[in-house]
Amino acid sequence: MAVVDLQASHATAGEWIWCAALLLVPLVVVAAVFFTGAASRRGVIGLIERPAAGLEAATGRPAWSSAGVEIGVWALIVAATGFFWDVAWHIDLGRDQELFTPPHTMIVAGLVGLFVAGVTSAVIASVQDADVGFRIGRVRVPWGAAGLVVLGGFASIGFPLDDLWHAAYGIDVTMWSPTHLTMISGAGFAPIAVWLLYREGGIDTGRRWTHMVARPVLAATLVVALAAFQLEFDDGVPQWQMLYQPVLIALGATVALSVSRVALGRGWAVLTALLFLGVRGVLTLIVGVALGQVITTIPLYLGVALCIEAAFLLLGQRSLLTRALTAGALAGTAGVAVEWGWTSVWGYQPWQAAMLPSMWVALLAALGGAVLGSTLGAVLGGGRPAVPRTALGLAGVATLAALAIPFPRNNAPIVATVTTASVGAPQPATDRYGLPSSVQNVTVAVRLSPSSAADGADVFRVIAWQGGGRVIAPLHQKSSGQWVTQQAVPTGASWKTIVMLMKGDVISASAVSMPF
Repeated sequence: MAVVDLQASHATAGEWIWCAALLLVPLVVVAAVFFTGAASRRGVIGLIERPAAGLEAATGRPAWSSAGVEIGVWALIVAATGFFWDVAWHIDLGRDQELFTPPHTMIVAGLVGLFVAGVTSAVIASVQDADVGFRIGRVRVPWGAAGLVVLGGFASIGFPLDDLWHAAYGIDVTMWSPTHLTMISGAGFAPIAVWLLYREGGIDTGRRWTHMVARPVLAATLVVALAAFQLEFDDGVPQWQMLYQPVLIALGATVALSVSRVALGRGWAVLTALLFLGVRGVLTLIVGVALGQVITTIPLYLGVALCIEAAFLLLGQRSLLTRALTAGALAGTAGVAVEWGWTSVWGYQPWQAAMLPSMWVALLAALGGAVLGSTLGAVLGGGRPAVPRTALGLAGVATLAALAIPFPRNNAPIVATVTTASVGAPQPATDRYGLPSSVQNVTVAVRLSPSSAADGADVFRVIAWQGGGRVIAPLHQKSSGQWVTQQAVPTGASWKTIVMLMKGDVISASAVSMPF
């Protein structure tokens, strides 16, 4: 284990330059359409009309739609990059030394950008007096723009609230704090509003190239955004029941892939899954390789996609509800089974046999997600939702139930006796406060009482993090109640090293080493 100087590991000039380059993209685009457009009026109205005209000339689509969609997509890209970077940053380095780190800056810019996308769309629609959405006085508001304003505003409020939350409670040990979920959910559902704004501008309106670009981009943003909720599991640091991982995969995949299949047509469920793998792969390369943070694993989604395609192909003449339920049933069984196998190929915690009796919850999530996604896809595809309201309501209830069932986190009367054995000599290091310290690699032995406490566990391992990286060492059974690591883990300096036991709704931990 290499010793990391945490002071030097925080923001570098290169990271800020890379961050600034992404933030300058909209200024370059605005300048380009401004100089290619022309205005019929002067003053402020003319300043709005000119880039709008340039945008319409380039795309052949209404500027109020194109502007909102393009700003919204840019904002989602920036927010997603910042979010993936920030989660990995905290896993590796712990608490920030300043509020506006590069990833935080990107998150804020992206969330505010969603709000700005909605406002820009409404302003242009009002200047052009477009017959779209609804009217508030003289202001025309497209429905998609309204969604972006609400979701972007909601997500943006989460950032200052999160700073207050940290001031009151310290660092979060989970990604799912109330303020984090405010930001994640606002951005996570924003692609739906972006897609709706695209649809309001006309599904077949504009130059051919705009649709060739927009359709895969819209599909990719939705599937990646809905997968953001499970990032804690993808980074190997779950703080909630392991059952949540298959449930979130089943739900997020069926919603997003069903939307694409219904809205865009045959083959789009598989294509969207491939886009998901491509985008997530790029994010992993950026954050994990280029920026040197923790490597994020990627769910496969292809099994779920093939299940959805099969259901819609085989039952092409049946009702949308029948096709959606069949797709959900296949995705929640065969699709989830593929994901189960994938966790053993590339995953920080392969799913254990003890989880099998609870997998009906993932099936429930897939059924609800397929119905909701298919209905949403019908709307975003320009049609009407051909699903009875009762079925839609039941799908919503099933989805909420699937999310609520794994929610409890309980303790258990387990006594863990932890001992360590040094591996090698201590290495000098600097902690997060810039003070001299040392790092000692150790192997860990754990004796449990009762001795059967870890039998059938979903997770039982030692994890060290926030000291300059993240190290996972599985615990191997030596004898009844006796467990050891075969891999050394770091202790000392800023490392937080713990024994982690997750078994159903039991989430327990015991410290090996904690910083002062």
